[in-house]
Amino acid sequence: MCYVALLVAMFALKIFVHAFFFDALIYAFTIIGVHEIITAMKNRITPSGKGVVYAFAVIVIPACAIFEEFFGIGLHVTAILFFFFAVSLLSLFVFRHNETTPESVGTAFFCAVYPTIMFVVLILANHLASDVLVGSLTTNHIGLENSISEYKFDSTIALLFVFFVSSAADCMAFFTGSLLKKKFPRKLAPSVSPNKTVVGLIGGLIGGMLMGLVLYFVYNAIVGIGYVNMHVWLPIYMAIGLIGAAATAFGDLVESCIKRRLEIKDMGNVMPGHGGILDRLDGTMFTGVVVYLCFVLVHVIFTFA
Repeated sequence: MCYVALLVAMFALKIFVHAFFFDALIYAFTIIGVHEIITAMKNRITPSGKGVVYAFAVIVIPACAIFEEFFGIGLHVTAILFFFFAVSLLSLFVFRHNETTPESVGTAFFCAVYPTIMFVVLILANHLASDVLVGSLTTNHIGLENSISEYKFDSTIALLFVFFVSSAADCMAFFTGSLLKKKFPRKLAPSVSPNKTVVGLIGGLIGGMLMGLVLYFVYNAIVGIGYVNMHVWLPIYMAIGLIGAAATAFGDLVESCIKRRLEIKDMGNVMPGHGGILDRLDGTMFTGVVVYLCFVLVHVIFTFA
């Protein structure tokens, strides 16, 4: 409940005050997540490598947020900082050659991507453009009605997709799997996560698609957009919900595999009953990536169609 309350509070501050408030939440998730993954790695990463990974996480999130908000180059800044991070890690072969191994450097690279780079994508999603122009007389081949109309397809709905679709997919997968696993016992990935079933995956996919449908009607009603071009936008919402749910399931499997390899039950204990931040946001991180890419694709299609 504390997690949900915090999420709602920061979401409200994003909408009514500034997007930087939600950036701050993602920043906190990142720092805690980096601590969890480094702790889980134990002696697989050297102290020097840990310092470089922490430094990258501390710098890249606020840098991406600031440069994306004011200049629209957050992704470029992230790429530059990641280059310097990589050079810094490789330099440990020279400056800390007694303790540095290819395995320790590889582990440090992994700890920078998972979760820091994954959360950088949420920062980019939090600063998506405010609107998309959908339509001109030259775009009637995709069935758009109005000659020129403005449709809100921005960071607000993107983040709603990320957190609501991942939650809906998790819940539907759990309940579907629990109710039907005796009739449909086939395992999804028994060597990675023995409790996950194929029928649970199907339930999660349906849950994500239904959440996309719900978000379409609720969001459009709340912001007063109306339902112009429903035949175009409703399938887009449902498709993003379906893809986001698939990403959620994949993220869960990735986290399960990591924990199995590290021989641990949870990544942390910051959330009693749920483990650590990475245990709670494993699927959400992957959902954030695919939702952001879907939104970028939609922007491109409607900009150049």
